[in-house]
Amino acid sequence: MKSAGNRNVRRVDAMIKYPVNYKDIQPDIDFYSELPGVYRKAEKYLLDFKWCAAINDSFLYYNLGEVFCIFLFEIDNTQSQEDNFLWVIVGDIPSMYLDVYGPDSTVEVLEDYIHLAEDWIAHVKSKQSVDECYPFNAEPTIELAELLEKKVSFMKNTLLNEMEDISLKRFK
Repeated sequence: MKSAGNRNVRRVDAMIKYPVNYKDIQPDIDFYSELPGVYRKAEKYLLDFKWCAAINDSFLYYNLGEVFCIFLFEIDNTQSQEDNFLWVIVGDIPSMYLDVYGPDSTVEVLEDYIHLAEDWIAHVKSKQSVDECYPFNAEPTIELAELLEKKVSFMKNTLLNEMEDISLKRFK
């Protein structure tokens, strides 16, 4: 996991109106050179699930490049035709998907990520099983829990206060 470092959390690409269809991303968007790698990571994450037969479309809702992005994917879901839209959180953190029946906006997506990560961290640090936690693709070690805890602190203390709350309804 990378540090957020000196990244300006406020969007400096204020002329860009989110969400942006990934196919329409232009070089004037922040972190343009990092987005293909972040997108491929999100795409691979979803396609690794047996129920994700294909990705039909994708939209970038929040962009801090390889540090933190929120995408909305439209997929071909072999297990549920009603579950064809998923939020995907990806960056220098363990990736996560959330269905759109829970969080309805970027802030709610981030709040859910924080809550689920804090639960996982608490279980790891207290040496409890993580079987009932969100299934992060990360080894449940104290070292990783402490690193994720720092990322979650940044999310709570900085991202939540600076993030534009973009609703899924705006997309529909």
